[in-house]
Amino acid sequence: MAAEDKHFGSETVRDMQVALDLAWSSLSPEEQSQSSKTLLATRILNAAEAGERSPARLLLLALMSARPPSSCYSKTADSL
Repeated sequence: MAAEDKHFGSETVRDMQVALDLAWSSLSPEEQSQSSKTLLATRILNAAEAGERSPARLLLLALMSARPPSSCYSKTADSL
């Protein structure tokens, strides 16, 4: 199924947007310069297409694409 054939409910779209915004804002300026918001969004979209709906998991998956896993858990725990 092509990406344009995918449809998400409004709650899922909102959760994906929140996860993206939190992921991007939790990155330091240096991390932002070494990553891209598009990469984070793609990671979130792919996870949602695979059935993931937990905003916290979407956030962690996005951060894992931008940082080493050990730093994802320590910096996002305060955000959740």
